[in-house]
Amino acid sequence: LAVEALNGTGLSPVDLRPGPLLWPLVFAAGSGLVIAVLGMLAASKRAARVRPTEALREADLDSRTMTAGRAVTGVLALLGGAVMVALAPGSGTEAATPLALFGTMALAVAATLLGPLYLPPLLRVMALPLRWADPVAGRLAAESVRTSRRRTASLVGPVLAILAIVGVFTTVLSTTGAATSADDRARTTAQLVVEPAGDGGSLDQEAVDRLREDPRVAAVSAPAPLEIAVAGPHSAWKEQAALADPVALSRTHRITVVDGSLKPLEPGTVAISREFAEWYGHRAGSTVTYGLFGGEPVRAKVAAVLDGGSAVPSVVLPPDTRGASPAPAPERAAVLLDERGAASAGAAAARLTERLGADRVRVLPTETWFGRSATDQDRLNNLVLAVLTVPASLYALIAVASTLVMSYSRRGREITGMRMIGVSAGQVRRMALWETLATTTLGTLIAAAVVAWGVRAYQGSLSVFGGGAPLSVPWGMLGTLVAACVLVGVVVSLAATGRLLRRVSTASTATRQ
Repeated sequence: LAVEALNGTGLSPVDLRPGPLLWPLVFAAGSGLVIAVLGMLAASKRAARVRPTEALREADLDSRTMTAGRAVTGVLALLGGAVMVALAPGSGTEAATPLALFGTMALAVAATLLGPLYLPPLLRVMALPLRWADPVAGRLAAESVRTSRRRTASLVGPVLAILAIVGVFTTVLSTTGAATSADDRARTTAQLVVEPAGDGGSLDQEAVDRLREDPRVAAVSAPAPLEIAVAGPHSAWKEQAALADPVALSRTHRITVVDGSLKPLEPGTVAISREFAEWYGHRAGSTVTYGLFGGEPVRAKVAAVLDGGSAVPSVVLPPDTRGASPAPAPERAAVLLDERGAASAGAAAARLTERLGADRVRVLPTETWFGRSATDQDRLNNLVLAVLTVPASLYALIAVASTLVMSYSRRGREITGMRMIGVSAGQVRRMALWETLATTTLGTLIAAAVVAWGVRAYQGSLSVFGGGAPLSVPWGMLGTLVAACVLVGVVVSLAATGRLLRRVSTASTATRQ
């Protein structure tokens, strides 16, 4: 189902096919069995230490909130996560992504493991308004979360974990897209963007030539993208390249020459991006061996290393390069107007549309084009994120419900005692409601703090020309997940409480008879 949904987004140029499922399923099932057995052994080992006389006076309160293993693992996860997040800002975008993601996940694990230490005091502070608004049920809820520390941590844990993981994953991807878009906007000096009239397709060379001939057009850059194979010392890999004139590209975009000199490319020379140079160790004057698919290898000299963000492909080939099949064509053209045309970009766009033909091209002001492009990209990103996160979120909601069911299965005597001292059924239900809302709210707040820490560190690793990277948070998706956690928690807790109340009522009737 997930693969079919991904195919429906148009993310891949060809339909994806599910891979072999046997071994992933075997691994998942085996892991679940091993974890269940380890948990049973740990619980039975603790239970075996209880003496017979101690078992007779067993209390529902936690006598030992933290085990040594839980404390040590929590501290190690906290230190590891903090170190990874602290290293993210100065490590570059490629390294910052895993550091921010796994660092935030480690912090979420630490927050869950160390929960019995800090959650009850925080929840007691949060419950202070409930004592005033609902004296009986609010006080019972506050004391319950304060005294039953392990139960409180187990209720907060699933909410904290799923919100932290989904939150950092979606926010990192969304922020990456927003930073790329902001960098493109900041680097683009062209006032107009020309693209084919229909969806998809490419510009023909005649349209590009007529753009360059217009008296009010100062420069036109129209890179023709293609894929090439680049050979290294021991391997070959696929890279995104383009046929383009770097001089024209530097006029329509703000591009910095890191190494070499900016001039028209001659046969046997290429320009490369700064990222490509840093990743593979190239510089001006070095040799790059590449090949068009189906052609012979070509050795070319690096004429310049350019820093231009996404405006500069990994490898820029001379415009007169031949051999690719089919011949590459530009998807769009960036148009820089002279002083007269720049004064009214809208009028210039209308004039160029009329000259080239509205049935052939669409000419838009740069800001308008970026707005449309961002909307389309956001829609695609949201679809992809939904496909990736919805299954995980459903499993997490099942975990939230299961934890609540197990928690209330042990509260029969507690609720029986409340009813015997005069607490009404409505007050018991409200107590369960306040407990669920308090634990869910606190889990959400802690997850938000953990995600904010990791995402801020990741944001510091992104660079945008002329400013800082914007922060983009998918509030709609995360808000829906929070609402789902609250809904599941409230429904399950009230249903479990109602069942216990009916059981208590039946037992009381039998006792009186």
